Amino acid sequence: MKNFCSILLCLCLPFFLSGCWDAVELQQRAIVLMIGIDRIQHDSRGIRVSLQLARPQNLSTPPHPSSESGEKNTVVVSQNGIDVNDAIRKIQLATDRRLFFEHARALVINEEVAKHGTLPIIDSMVQARTAPRDAWLFVSSIPAREVLQYKPALDAIPSTYFTNFFGNRLLLKRSYDATLGGFHQRLVTPGIQPFAIWIGAGAKELSAPELRGIAAFSGDHFVGGFNQEQALGWQLLVNQFPKSPLTFTCPDRSDGKFVVNVRSVHSTTRVNCAKGSAPVAVISVRINGWVGNGTCLKQANQTDLKLYKQQVEKQTVTVLNTTIRYSKILNADILGIGQSVYRYEPRSWYGDTEWNKGFHQVVPQIHVDAQLEFLQTYKKLGST
Repeated sequence: MKNFCSILLCLCLPFFLSGCWDAVELQQRAIVLMIGIDRIQHDSRGIRVSLQLARPQNLSTPPHPSSESGEKNTVVVSQNGIDVNDAIRKIQLATDRRLFFEHARALVINEEVAKHGTLPIIDSMVQARTAPRDAWLFVSSIPAREVLQYKPALDAIPSTYFTNFFGNRLLLKRSYDATLGGFHQRLVTPGIQPFAIWIGAGAKELSAPELRGIAAFSGDHFVGGFNQEQALGWQLLVNQFPKSPLTFTCPDRSDGKFVVNVRSVHSTTRVNCAKGSAPVAVISVRINGWVGNGTCLKQANQTDLKLYKQQVEKQTVTVLNTTIRYSKILNADILGIGQSVYRYEPRSWYGDTEWNKGFHQVVPQIHVDAQLEFLQTYKKLGST
């Protein structure tokens, strides 16, 4: 009887196990690698969605060292629609495979679309899981379809090449902030504005778009871009700068340079909001690193080290002031100064709308402390 019950239990258990009832075979999927959003010319209401689709049958062979490898492995299809879902539905109806977005690595939005607001696009994608939350978000000064049509020669999959390329160039500590999920999270966080990666037309030999800097937003509207120098100040202010070398002008000669290998950067922001006066943002930045090399390095002594320290502090203050000034011009607080008010001065916080009206009145007080050491011992020229 015991054996009979065991056999009966074994026969019944498979009926309670879940199976792959909704599985879709690989050859029946259209794998989406990148998504591009453009505005339709002569139609302010519609948008054009482009999808970069993989050709799985070609990805098994190694890429050839030519600019045509990306063309063989991917194809770009586009459709117009009143919104993203409508355009994607039209693409789905025009292909014999089911669109699969789990491998999408990036969303590229043209500037003209971003200026009119990105929330309807991003919100629908995040809520409907059209694109993963960890997909990179780019704002492009050229049509998004052109970005998807770049054909890198060094990687069989263009989306992988692009994301790795920008990941190496950006050097962000918290790269999630530059993704769809990070944008969406900053968009609903009080006192801080979202950002994206700002790209443009690149040189043909690079096989990738140009990294222009950081795309700044006011709410969900694109308002302007921070160039490379301004983006550096932003990195320092928001603790996004990782271990990386920085170049500074020699203290005794304007045509010379020296390099500081930065080990760490730590910044804090406190805002004093007194009634009847403009808010004062007290910003403290501490830079740790060592002086590596340069045309003005001849010897290692405390006197020269003090001069290098003063030069680093002076030049860093200038970069930070430039970034804050431009941020105020754009009225885009991607620096998170308002977030400091929300956290540490809650009685002076009256909401994002009021802060956006008064953000341009912020008076910065920047203090930079450079803690430097020599990487190696330098001798005087001509010494033995």
